[in-house]
Amino acid sequence: MAQYKDYYKILGVNKTASETEIKKAFKTAARKYHPDLHKDADKATMTEKFKDVNEAYEVLSDKQKRQVYDQLGPDYQNHARSGGGTGGYSRSYGSNGPQGGQYQQYYGNMGGGFGGGKQNFSGGFGAGDFSDFFQSIFGGMGDFGEADFGTNSFGSMKGQPGQQADEAGLSISLEDAHRGGKMQLTLPSGKTATVNIPAGIRDGQTLKLKGLGSTARNGAPRDLYLKISIEPHARFTHNKQDLDIRVPVMPWTAVLGGQITVPTLDGNVKIKIPAGTQSGKRMKLSGKGLGGKGDLYVKIIIDVPKAPTAEQIKLFEKLQEIS
Repeated sequence: MAQYKDYYKILGVNKTASETEIKKAFKTAARKYHPDLHKDADKATMTEKFKDVNEAYEVLSDKQKRQVYDQLGPDYQNHARSGGGTGGYSRSYGSNGPQGGQYQQYYGNMGGGFGGGKQNFSGGFGAGDFSDFFQSIFGGMGDFGEADFGTNSFGSMKGQPGQQADEAGLSISLEDAHRGGKMQLTLPSGKTATVNIPAGIRDGQTLKLKGLGSTARNGAPRDLYLKISIEPHARFTHNKQDLDIRVPVMPWTAVLGGQITVPTLDGNVKIKIPAGTQSGKRMKLSGKGLGGKGDLYVKIIIDVPKAPTAEQIKLFEKLQEIS
């Protein structure tokens, strides 16, 4: 069982605190616990506290998540871990793109302060700006390069040990990953970049924006690497460029065979179900994966009627007698 975290206590506010009070408390706590403002001996402890502060704010600043948290109390962390909600360290912004995404700032895996942090932002294929948030917390640092915010060593990525670059996570929907397209982003430096998302891009793939990172101490612009994160989907799960979906099939269709409708990212298609199909059978639809480069695997699930009619019950009883 996950340990209960009192988010109100972590931010130092009461349960009736307003949005303004929560935001003010978060800024104060973020300054207090930021790992880079402490000695090396205290960085590990401060990193954990900093994560808790961001986790608390991520929940309490969102009306819906806060309501769920208040209702579940000690069970909230278990609810979040089981997929019912987020328990991560993210900050969402209300700058929605055309697809309804939100720009987010994550603080997971801080790695002992600025040098190990990474910035993540998400959204639909549109524009957004998330630099004001950092200025409100850290007093308007101006050029992020002065504080080395969000930089990591990517020597192994380019084969040049010790090269400094900025890493950011870009969260996109499964549909956007499938179709691809151009996304306009306003970076913390104030620069605007148009990012071309290739159709069929995989979760975890990295895109390079040359010279669009922060400014290094020597004045040279760093490169910015965008690591793609594909958001969970209500229907599909994904493995690289392959997709999986569970499709219910009525017992008589499984026994006698027939035709069913299967949703894909390009619309519905009809497939034939062979007679005698067993629950759990996987059927492959070639070229129906991400960007048409992967496949779609359909898992058949026998759907037993939950409230059979009197006539259906008689038919099942008859079937039981002759079986």
